[in-house]
Amino acid sequence: MLGWEAKIQIHKLLGLISLGEEVCSAVNKAKSFKAECGEVGMLVNQLSQTLKTLVCCIRSAPASLYLRPLGCVVAEVKLQFELALAIIHKCRRRNLIWRLFTSRTATQFGELYNCLNASIEDMGWLLSIYVGGRCSTVYKKSPTYLVWSCIAAVKMRRELDDRIEAAEFLALLAKEKDEYKNIIYEEGGVPPLQKLLKENISLDNQIKVAKTLCLLANEKEREIVIMKEMVSTILNRLSRTSPVYDQIEAADLVASIAEHNPEVKEYQLIRENVIWRLVSLLSSANDHTPSSLKLQLKLSCSKALLILVRQSVRNCTTFAETKGMLCLAKLMETEKNELQYNCLMIIREITDIAELDKDFRHSTFKSSSPASNAIVDELLRVIEEYDTTKLRIPAIKSIGSLARSFSAKENRVISPLVARLGDKDREVTMEASIALHKFVYSTNHLCSEHSKSIIEFNGIPLLMKLLHNDGDKKLQSHGLALLCHLAKHDGNSNDLIKAGALNALRTTGRAVAEEHAELEALVSEAISKLQSNNTEKNEELNSSTGIKQFITEKGKVIFKFMRRELKILLQDLAVYLPGILNILQESWKKGISGAVRSLKTRRIRRVKKTKCVELGLARRSVLEIARKKIVKSMEKKEIRRRFGYIIYIKPEPAIGLFLNLMSYSNSGYSRIRVLFGFKFIRMLVFSNSGI
Repeated sequence: MLGWEAKIQIHKLLGLISLGEEVCSAVNKAKSFKAECGEVGMLVNQLSQTLKTLVCCIRSAPASLYLRPLGCVVAEVKLQFELALAIIHKCRRRNLIWRLFTSRTATQFGELYNCLNASIEDMGWLLSIYVGGRCSTVYKKSPTYLVWSCIAAVKMRRELDDRIEAAEFLALLAKEKDEYKNIIYEEGGVPPLQKLLKENISLDNQIKVAKTLCLLANEKEREIVIMKEMVSTILNRLSRTSPVYDQIEAADLVASIAEHNPEVKEYQLIRENVIWRLVSLLSSANDHTPSSLKLQLKLSCSKALLILVRQSVRNCTTFAETKGMLCLAKLMETEKNELQYNCLMIIREITDIAELDKDFRHSTFKSSSPASNAIVDELLRVIEEYDTTKLRIPAIKSIGSLARSFSAKENRVISPLVARLGDKDREVTMEASIALHKFVYSTNHLCSEHSKSIIEFNGIPLLMKLLHNDGDKKLQSHGLALLCHLAKHDGNSNDLIKAGALNALRTTGRAVAEEHAELEALVSEAISKLQSNNTEKNEELNSSTGIKQFITEKGKVIFKFMRRELKILLQDLAVYLPGILNILQESWKKGISGAVRSLKTRRIRRVKKTKCVELGLARRSVLEIARKKIVKSMEKKEIRRRFGYIIYIKPEPAIGLFLNLMSYSNSGYSRIRVLFGFKFIRMLVFSNSGI
């Protein structure tokens, strides 16, 4: 049934046909320029016949009609008919005055011929788009006519292929010029495309139509009109009550739209509605759905989400606000192959955004976030357990992107990365060195703590091996950069110097830096740092060695003297021992009989008592000297730091006192007391001498 617009156009066509008949009737009454008038009559009659055919086509058209070109062309034909009628009416007179204007009339006939011929061509084109022919892309009278032809084909053609072809051609026009975009929108090209998108057509055809609509949404007002309708169509098909096949196709359509039109994925309705719906379908599916379809739906949803979050802070934020993060962690744990990889790549895109956007990183990857911790756990599991480069590399990159999110206590993320420095796959090794570099780079406020963790997990030998890997210059340069940043921290100097890093940087490091200009300054700085720390250490060792050497030399003198005195002491014991034994025997006998001790025994007691007093005084003198004679050239803290908690005394006074006492003690007994009483001097003086 015809609409009211079609009926109005038919009424106009019938009126134009009547006007053409009136022109033909006037031709028969012309008295001058009969030949010219006859030519006009033939052209008008041809147009009238075309108009009659057009009326029949419109009345029998089964589909809705695209009437904008009809109204414009018919209005132009009407102007030509009215002009022809006016000129022919002038030819009815043959007086003298008329003859004066014959030259002008001849000129008017020439112009009229051109206009009528143009109208005939327009009517032929107009008839072609209503009769059922294909989209005419050859007729290029003006851009508007070309656009009309395509829009009419999208709206009125019976064959789907013809309609899709027309939609593709509109996309080509929209790409070519903004002028075509404006004409398509103003001439009503969007509604037929939106209607075609809603129809039950294949995914490929949906993508083609959606591509055209996205190209037309180049202004804010148009974007609202176009995208609102398109997103509404997609959401209807993504509904949980929709058939699984529709859900899969809708998810694939979203992926295609977002991939080919990156600006569209930032549209608010997509961010606020489509992402949530995709996450919902990714988390669960209808229990009655076959497992193969469930997997296909999850794959389609994961692909769409991957493209939507790519390089989009707002979409990543929206995704994190859903249960998407926990969902990804669960799928990584339970799924395999392509779906696991897609989930890993979504995490990779999100962590990439987190590395660049501080606010997003702090809000999403907090240490107290269960979702964040679950994601990190799965990333570490992939790095440690999966011997697959395709999975390990994005996992390592993700951990590296989150380097500034980890606290010093979370060194569990360092160990797997250090272990991968020795991986057999060069790509894995290189990505591990790049990731670790982000942990120790100066922009990371915990770079010093992380560098210590790398060394604790035996990272230096692996880095040294990378540095000497002449077969892979790129890998060598990344290992060198990491080694240089480790050298910048004071606490690592001793470990690096012991491992030979200083010599390696001077030789291999400089050679590599010559091929990578960005490393020259870094290598020079690392060498300077290690050299400075190495010089301080040598000075400290030299100072300590000098003191030990002095003590050792003095100790040798004392021991030489003590060996000599001990020999004399033993000789004295050999002389006095028989006499002592006799005295003891006689004293025992006299003790039994109650005899009084002999004068000699009392004299021996007095001598012993005197010598004991002398020995006690000697001991107190030595202790006093040991307490007071502290090395003044060193502070106590310095002594404690270098030698431990000992009291260091100058050996000369103590040795002098010792020798004096030994020489003063004439008897062997006294020398024995002095020798064993002086034991504490050895303990004080030679505790660190190595004697």
